Amino acid sequence: MREVTVIRRLVSTVAIFYILGYTMVLLLARPKENLMCQTYHQGSVLYPIPNFADTNEKDMVSRFTWLGNGGYSLPYGCRSKERVAILIPYRDREKQLRILLSNLHPLLYRQGLEYRIYVIEQADTKPFNKGMLYNIAFSEAKTDNHTCFVFHDVDLIPENDQIVYNCVRSPMHRSRAIDSFNYRLPDRKLIGGVSMWKKEDFEKVNGWSNLFVNWGGEDDDMSYRIIMNKLSIFRFRNNVARYTMLKHKRTPVNTARYQMLMDSPWRFKVDGLSTLTYIPPTRENHQLYTRILVRT
Repeated sequence: MREVTVIRRLVSTVAIFYILGYTMVLLLARPKENLMCQTYHQGSVLYPIPNFADTNEKDMVSRFTWLGNGGYSLPYGCRSKERVAILIPYRDREKQLRILLSNLHPLLYRQGLEYRIYVIEQADTKPFNKGMLYNIAFSEAKTDNHTCFVFHDVDLIPENDQIVYNCVRSPMHRSRAIDSFNYRLPDRKLIGGVSMWKKEDFEKVNGWSNLFVNWGGEDDDMSYRIIMNKLSIFRFRNNVARYTMLKHKRTPVNTARYQMLMDSPWRFKVDGLSTLTYIPPTRENHQLYTRILVRT
């Protein structure tokens, strides 16, 4: 009787080890693409030194081997939590664009993101209309099934790998600490520079205004849209959300901006995505980015 009990215990122990072993095999055999990517890679550091050298596109293409056509990147071996669209309004800033791409692509890759960079270029001689370009870029990128949209000035270079480029909250103002403002936030309502939105929140505020041209006003108008829709602006700490502003010749100032802002709290319902009209743009897939040529 005692021998039978020992044999039964031995069989039970062998069965348990067999089940555990089989379970481990199934776990190890599971496709890695089903695993979520980590928010930070081990190679990320708190304060990498930005590269302000003007690098040509051919050199970047040879170094950024992970990129697919159109500035698209899909992380290998894991699944990104977000499908991120980086939207950059642009005209006649070739050097600044190259410097931004040289810094932004490696940062996004280290963060394990699925992303595509869109350069939305105003291809006419009319006054520059950043808000309208953003709305067009959003409308075009939305067809690629992105879940997070980053509105990014071409002259702002991130100094910190911990500035996560996904929509952990929405809307998020990323560039709260810029060197030209002594790394201080000049206004709690500020949303300009670099901001990140989920699709639903951006559509709720009806996007950016289409009316502000040249420099100034569209960011303040967006602040009113956020307030009127009872949304909150989220930010990282000052010692994290640090950016360097590249020197450039400023666009002519919008002298009518203060008068226009007087009716911003009520105008947002009839000025933005809902009233956006534009000539179908030309779309070009470059290796470093998707170029969208727009005539406003």
